Amino acid sequence: MKVLAIEGSPRQGGNSSLLLRWVTEGISDVGGKVTRYSVRNLYIEPCIGCGKCNATGVCVFEDDMSPILEAVAGCDHLVISTPVYFYHVPAQLKAFIDRLQPLWAMETLLKKPWRRKRGGLLLLATGATKGERLFEGILLTMRCVSSLLGMTMMEPILIKGVDAPGAIKGVERIKEMAQEKGKELVYF
Repeated sequence: MKVLAIEGSPRQGGNSSLLLRWVTEGISDVGGKVTRYSVRNLYIEPCIGCGKCNATGVCVFEDDMSPILEAVAGCDHLVISTPVYFYHVPAQLKAFIDRLQPLWAMETLLKKPWRRKRGGLLLLATGATKGERLFEGILLTMRCVSSLLGMTMMEPILIKGVDAPGAIKGVERIKEMAQEKGKELVYF
């Protein structure tokens, strides 16, 4: 089972990164193969809306997103971890999401199916505040991503009130819960 894990935090060692590590430990514990990318370490041009991929299925930019598109198209499951930035994902992760456009163009406009029966998309999100609607923007975007990829959106792990790096360790049973969610994903 191939699982692609996208770490969306610009901050190394943050709460969403730690949450992702625990989930991937659970995946590995039951034999899942994890490929992990941290968007903060990648050079991904933001989509400029040129429309070239709508005609070709290929982005005009040749950057670190090219191999990730292949990994997205070839994975069985996808895990995306992110902190909340102004009720949405950070800019680096948004660039990744926007650059999925060639996959949409291949499937929808060019009628060149690339999708196969797919598994689940698991969202992991952490936020510093405890706002009632803290994750709504991210959830809407991830539902769109899961639809594009032909994946079923799993019940996400959404953790409020964690700001300082490592604060998530204070959430009761979070490590065990995250590891169990990783195991669940493999069999989803």
